This record gives sequence, structure tokens and C-alpha cells, in this order.
Amino acid sequence: MTNKVTKIPERLTGLWKNFLFRNIVYAAAGLLSLLFIINFTLLQLTQHNRTFPVPDFSGMTLEEALAVKESKHLRLEVIDSVYVLHRPRGAIFRQSPEPQAEVKNNRRVLLVINAHSPRKVTMPEVVGYSLRQAKAVLLSQGLSIGKLSYEPDIATNSVLAQYYKGREIPAGREIEAGSEIDLILGWNMETGQRTVIPSVAGLSAESAKDLLLDNSLNYELHYDNTSVKNYEDSLLSRVYRQLPSASSANVWNLGTTVELYLRP
Repeated sequence: MTNKVTKIPERLTGLWKNFLFRNIVYAAAGLLSLLFIINFTLLQLTQHNRTFPVPDFSGMTLEEALAVKESKHLRLEVIDSVYVLHRPRGAIFRQSPEPQAEVKNNRRVLLVINAHSPRKVTMPEVVGYSLRQAKAVLLSQGLSIGKLSYEPDIATNSVLAQYYKGREIPAGREIEAGSEIDLILGWNMETGQRTVIPSVAGLSAESAKDLLLDNSLNYELHYDNTSVKNYEDSLLSRVYRQLPSASSANVWNLGTTVELYLRP
């Protein structure tokens, strides 16, 4: 049985003997190999299609977050600190990228920490100011209004005294940012000035408090125990009931307390 050997066409044999042709083939093969190596290397370096969700570091201490990041091959960097009254001190308050965002190994995660010590601010002098002016000045200093109390005076809603934690506080004293300042206000009984109770249904606690204060009213917050389990739930809560109910008539004494009931 005769073996049949396929012969290379003489034309190709002739081309291969050509020095220029052979070098072109070698160059093309080398270029393809180089492109393959570069592509493979880039895929390894960029970890193409290899991602994982970012853990939720919120509420963790920095030490706890560092322990978690070791298994995830992330880089953590603290870029700022804030002070949030109802959050644990030293805990992580915010992060970027957000939790569950898909990232690759060695991704940098930026953290904002809740400061161990609250920022201090200087107590301003608001005695002699109107309630509206006092509110603006306190807000500009990072403070807020607490309870309103009224005493007979010729000027209604003029600040007679300023209190902090039950004691009169002079201007210039340093206190924690976010503190509430109670105000003693004047009320001219002869004019018989009264106020309305606005509707605050559907508002957040902060928005409802602002609206009531603008109408010379106090407030008390009552959160639904079954649906409000933590501070985050309280931030999502809205007023669903108020007592007394809204009234457009000026029949309520200044300083009346409105009970606010909230749930998410």
C-alpha cells in the first residue's frame, strides 16, 4: 500500500524561501503573541469580571472594619469626622462606595467617622431678640430651640432669658453643638394674643418642630414602638397624628404643647 504524502505547493515553497516573506510571517506571529500576552496580563491586573459587593461598615468601629476588609482585600481610608448625637462615638457613619456596590479587589473605600467628642460652639446672646430672630441666631451657631416658656411682659415673644439644661446660660460659654436652648419669652396679657395650631401631618419630626416653633408652640414626640426600633427608623418617621388637632383660629395660648405621634 503506497503512502500518499501531501506535497506543499511549489508556489508556497518558493514564497517561504523569500527572505522578506519569512520575516513578515515571523513579525506577524510575534505581534500576535505579544498582543495575547498583553491582553492576558491586563485581564489579570484589572480582574476582569471579578467583583464582589462592598460590606456595610456602618456602625462598626475602625478596628472592626479593618478586620472585615482583610478578607475582602479592600483599602479603607478615613477622610472626615462628624458628630451625630444618637450614633455611637467612634463608629463609622458613612462610606463610599455605598454598601453592596460591586467593586474589584484593592478598591479604596472612603469612611466618615462619628467623632468621639462633639464639636464645641459658643453660646450667643439672644436675650432681647424676638423668637424668630433667636431661632435664626441659634441655628447659625449649630444650636436649636428646646422648650418655650412664657411670662407676663410688654413685648410678646421677646426673649427674656436663655437656659441650658435647666440653668441660665450666659453668652460666650462653650457648649456642645446640637444642644437645645430653652427660652423664657414675654407675653403681653393685655393684648390677649393667641396662636393657631397648624397641621403637621406627614411631616418629619424636624419639619414639624420648626413649624410649631414658628407659631409659638411646644411639642412632644411619641414614636410608635412597634415600627420604630432604632435611630434610622426615627429619621424615616412622619407625623400621623397630632393632639390638639390643627386649628386655623387664634384661640390657643402661646406655649401650648402639641403631642406628635410618628411612625415610618
